[in-house]
Amino acid sequence: MRVDRLAFDELPEQTRQAIAARVGSDCPRAEVENGTSSALASLFWPSGSDTEMVFVKGLPLDHDRIGELKAEAAVNPHLPASAPRMLWEEEAGGWLLLGFEGANASAWAWFGDNSGHLEAIAAVLSELSEYPAPAEVRLTPWERWGEYCDPADETLLTGDRLVHSDPAASNFMVERGGRVWMIDWAWAMRGPAWIDTALWGMRLVLDGKQTPEQAAAWTRTIPAFASAPREAIVILTEAEARSWEAWQAYGMAGLEETISAARAWARYWATP
Repeated sequence: MRVDRLAFDELPEQTRQAIAARVGSDCPRAEVENGTSSALASLFWPSGSDTEMVFVKGLPLDHDRIGELKAEAAVNPHLPASAPRMLWEEEAGGWLLLGFEGANASAWAWFGDNSGHLEAIAAVLSELSEYPAPAEVRLTPWERWGEYCDPADETLLTGDRLVHSDPAASNFMVERGGRVWMIDWAWAMRGPAWIDTALWGMRLVLDGKQTPEQAAAWTRTIPAFASAPREAIVILTEAEARSWEAWQAYGMAGLEETISAARAWARYWATP
């Protein structure tokens, strides 16, 4: 469900005052257009701060998706260095606000096969695949995709690694020097080490317009994925396609390309 975005000036007075107390009352800012999960997404340039930029996101406390923002705040101290560090958390004016270190980076990564971003992103995913899930992360892949699978498949989607679960192009930001930031950790999970790479492959097809063969060449560079059971990759990707079909049946429009990419990626791994 997409969240309607509000500009900073549309926030409650108490909420704006709380942010101003953190970044400065006359702090330069820019509204961030990317993303669909926060009602507030603004980038600030505080003067006299140790942090060059501060990214602030927020939701009303009574919003249906407030649990996602709280989950992101809880997991942030335990994330790898590729995730922006959360600087502060505050409730004000009926809103939950999170302040993160800002990134001087691209709006999102480019996923085309000849992209200069992919090698660095593969390195981030490789590092993440070895990262143990902290105790704060309890959500599992089965809770997200199990309803679209056979009950006997649960063990294939069980593991103890930290999983981002949404490695879309819009969730990677690349600095000019090549550093990659992986953002939006609201759906962090504990699961098998290969899951993020499997989902990344589907996104290379969808976001990067790559063929499944091209995407597979990239995903195979990540050791955790190279040893993943083909059957498990098919099960996960087919479940992803079915989940988007469920949203389509619920009334969400414009999902045909997403479903098609997931099915193409699943067919590739289902073929011996």
